Amino acid sequence: MKNILTTLALTAVTALPLAATAADPAQPASPAQRATPAVPATPMQSGTPAERATPAQPATPAEPAKTPPKGVPPEAGRTELPPMFKELDQDKDGQISKDESKRSAEAQANFDSMDSDHNGKISLVEWNAADKAKQRSKQ
Repeated sequence: MKNILTTLALTAVTALPLAATAADPAQPASPAQRATPAVPATPMQSGTPAERATPAQPATPAEPAKTPPKGVPPEAGRTELPPMFKELDQDKDGQISKDESKRSAEAQANFDSMDSDHNGKISLVEWNAADKAKQRSKQ
């Protein structure tokens, strides 16, 4: 009987994290946010049936990874935003609108050429491309 309960407890402990992971495959866990490990059941001791074993506690799943704002590629979350981009992006949506560009004469003057997809906003990708072109023209 003791072996059967131990086997059942170990099976439950192993199956619960797998079931939690399979429940939402569209939400991968972030490596920075670790899950709480499962706590195995304690073996049965002598005493009353209610006191004999402590049930296993399931693992706590990790929180899903946060997605960067629109217009910001995933790799951009690993680096600091350029100071001027950060200053101009007042609503912190990861893009600079035409109104936000008015805070910088240079950004306002070059807005249309920087907005390569012509959606009315400058993304971090567009900002970096314009910055690289500017640096190349100086050489």
